[in-house]
Amino acid sequence: MSAASVAASSTAVAAKPPIRVLLLCQQLDIAGGVERFVCALANHLAQRGMDAAIGTVETPRAAIRYRVDQAVRVLTGSDPRPPSVASAATRLARAWSLLRTQWRTGRALAQLIRRERPDVIVLNGLTTACSVLLLAPGCAPRVICCDHNHFEARSALWQTLRQWLYPKVAAVVSLTEADAARFRALNANTQVIYNASSLWADTPASATGATVLAVGRCVAQKGFDLLLAAWQTVAMRVPDARLRIVGDGPLQASLKQQAAQLGITDRIDWVAPTEHIERHYREAAVFVLPSRYEGMPLVLLEAQALGVPAVAFDCPTGPREIIETGVTGLVVPALDVSALADALQTLLTQPALRQRMAKAAIERSRARFTPQAHFDRWTALIRDVAARGVQHA
Repeated sequence: MSAASVAASSTAVAAKPPIRVLLLCQQLDIAGGVERFVCALANHLAQRGMDAAIGTVETPRAAIRYRVDQAVRVLTGSDPRPPSVASAATRLARAWSLLRTQWRTGRALAQLIRRERPDVIVLNGLTTACSVLLLAPGCAPRVICCDHNHFEARSALWQTLRQWLYPKVAAVVSLTEADAARFRALNANTQVIYNASSLWADTPASATGATVLAVGRCVAQKGFDLLLAAWQTVAMRVPDARLRIVGDGPLQASLKQQAAQLGITDRIDWVAPTEHIERHYREAAVFVLPSRYEGMPLVLLEAQALGVPAVAFDCPTGPREIIETGVTGLVVPALDVSALADALQTLLTQPALRQRMAKAAIERSRARFTPQAHFDRWTALIRDVAARGVQHA
């Protein structure tokens, strides 16, 4: 090849436009794992030279709870917020309100897709994905769907819609091996991409106190009501134990009322969501995840990466793939409040066991859940979907 040909080829490569990626979710003004994932992946893709944008129904940049690089574009749909339902006391009223919300979400995000015409669209959450695909069916060949929860976490309606819609999309991401086969039955191009912690430590903090840390939104899924029931027992058995719950949400007031009824208010610290969450992990002797269900919980990955021994319910997916029970923490039967209390007591009263688990937790994180592997797999998948779109254009 002549020098002129090489130069012409190089110029063509240099002039190739960046891949346009649009990551969509309903909102970004709450502190949650999906929201953190969307912001982190968008930042990474922008750093890799892609034209990355995040889109929601109406969250402006200033209201986003996690850091977003200036290179990442922040977009909002144009649908106004619908009037609230006067009374949602009945099951039918609540269901109708939820369906209206999802219809509005799908319509607003579909408008963003038509306006932006991205090369690749990442839809986050089952209800958001189905809502968008119903209202913008033509985008399916450019879509990657990630539910961020276990396969049966949503109602039969959404599972039925997923069975119809997911075979049409370019790719599906399963966060766990446990669910991968069921996603592959819907779409052969299913990849397992574990979540990963952005927090890391070479050595555990080895907290000397008896603080147990829980992190998450105060919603039914997170099981803080079950944790409080267990904490009543722990507080009686371990006099210096304190529970710290970092998070907010719609059930916080009722949870505080439950704590008062159980007589454990003075043994609990309620902390607002913070960007400086690492400090709380480093001050904790034990981390607890009392969730009723999860996908691949980031908070548990963060605790393990920082060397905090963990106790978790055996959710359908998540904890058992993260924790090596008996080595990095303890996994107890799902919803078993007595077993949760016993496990917390065991770790709080055995500092030598905690120290061994803390070191093993860091080693396990470095071996299996690195951010580099997480981002590399997502980047490769997005490039693959973009390339297939170009070939079929």
